[in-house]
Amino acid sequence: MIDTFYLHLEFISKKSKWSINLPFLCNKCGVCCILEDFLTAGEITGKPEEYYQIHKKMKSIFEELGRMWEENNAKYDDYISHTPCPFLVNNACSIYEIRPKGCRLFPRTAFGMQTQDCASLIRFKKQRSALLKGRAYKETYQFFGADKNNQSIKPSTFSEKQYKTCSVRLNKAGITEDELNLFYYFNLKNK
Repeated sequence: MIDTFYLHLEFISKKSKWSINLPFLCNKCGVCCILEDFLTAGEITGKPEEYYQIHKKMKSIFEELGRMWEENNAKYDDYISHTPCPFLVNNACSIYEIRPKGCRLFPRTAFGMQTQDCASLIRFKKQRSALLKGRAYKETYQFFGADKNNQSIKPSTFSEKQYKTCSVRLNKAGITEDELNLFYYFNLKNK
């Protein structure tokens, strides 16, 4: 099961009303996992008695950062903005099950959509633009994940011609094969 967000796009014209889902596929590059972003993402969700070692590590990190901030504000700012998250191991989150809410929602966060060096997010933004070009639309961001409460996909409604037009636009925008497969799953699974 994947955790991701997707964009539900509704198009309204004089002739028809239809919709399509555009999922985001993370390639686990790790560029979003910076200490500064982790510090603003909220608290981890695991209870201290269940995740004692992780909470112990968090306490140690906060104490170290507090000393650094007191000694040299500029050094602290530079450190947190250039240091990977302490829970990033081989470009994967080692606390994935209990990660903070901000990490769960990435890239639909204040820091996420502004990321300039995530290839997946850059492609997603291009794909979104390609699908919206020249159309009146309404967009809503949805979450799909391993959590039982988030396992439904908002139904999309489109004709075969509309789906093919979207596929052509996405190909021109540089969609990868894996992203195209996920696009297919999010739109044709319930058809």
